[in-house]
Amino acid sequence: MRSIKVMVLLGLVLLVGCGLDKEKGILMAAGSYGDLAVVVNDEAMKPLARQFLGRFNTEKTFVIKPEKVFKPDLFGPAKWELAKGYKNALFLIHIGAGSGAEKQARKLMSSEAWDRIKAGGGGVVQVKDPWSTYQLLVVVASKDRNYLASLLNKNLETIQDLFNSGNQQRILRRNRHDGLKLDLMDMYWRDLGFFLEIPGQYTQNQLRPEGFPGVELMRTGPSRGITVSWLKTENPDRDLANFGLLSRLRQQMGEQMHNEEILPETFVWEEAEIGGVAAVKLEGAWNSSRFVGGGAFWSYFIPDPERGRIYCVDLLVFAPGLDKMDYFRRLDAVASTFSTKGPQS
Repeated sequence: MRSIKVMVLLGLVLLVGCGLDKEKGILMAAGSYGDLAVVVNDEAMKPLARQFLGRFNTEKTFVIKPEKVFKPDLFGPAKWELAKGYKNALFLIHIGAGSGAEKQARKLMSSEAWDRIKAGGGGVVQVKDPWSTYQLLVVVASKDRNYLASLLNKNLETIQDLFNSGNQQRILRRNRHDGLKLDLMDMYWRDLGFFLEIPGQYTQNQLRPEGFPGVELMRTGPSRGITVSWLKTENPDRDLANFGLLSRLRQQMGEQMHNEEILPETFVWEEAEIGGVAAVKLEGAWNSSRFVGGGAFWSYFIPDPERGRIYCVDLLVFAPGLDKMDYFRRLDAVASTFSTKGPQS
């Protein structure tokens, strides 16, 4: 069994190594994964773009402060090149209106994709790493401006998913490029029964404190934590629907490992999926019992029928006065790699 585990992690090392070789020396896009450049190749389409952004750019509430998922900037035809400096770009192209943005969109996508869009009246195309690495460009184009509005309405969730999943993939890709804590990953897989890609900036802060089944990873600037704890149960799949049990698991972890209390009145539950496994997500707020302060947390509860456990993968940020969305976006990408069956990619 040990040799199988070593081979699994060795495969990940080779994957990371390939990323290092491929991206060495290539210009990397700066800025946040929440930054979004929206470009129209026709000034008359700016109201349409603003209307779309009003629906596209949803909010997340961290304790009491709502934050937009993205921070968009809208550019007209004369300033389309500014999009080259953003990690995310959305081009809204009225085919035939001209401008450098239309020419650039046509240049960046395959000729087959462009011909398909023109022949069908419009479409949505994603282009990975259009100008530098860790970028994503989504082009929505149509020969008819009114149909372009219809395309945006029909494909709202698709476009959101392209950027959200694209961000997650690029964050993980960058983590692998910069280096992972393979020693900790191997130890957790071997001794604790779970796999998690651990970015190199994180260090182990706690391991089974006073015998409590949990491990905490931390980094600073600002303080961010990833805590994995677990509860033994005879039927993990069944008990995943027991929100009272899950909240007690999160509460006990907070008391034992963080000296904190959680606030049930802030709880938001939803279905989720981690590593192809049906899970439950809890968003809420915590207060410290050691100092005056608190913040937001996201927890994922994942069943492991083979070991008779429910795992709680908890994400926490303490950053007074700072926006939280980008930090949670990066933590969430790490959480997506959690698995009780080894690497999923």
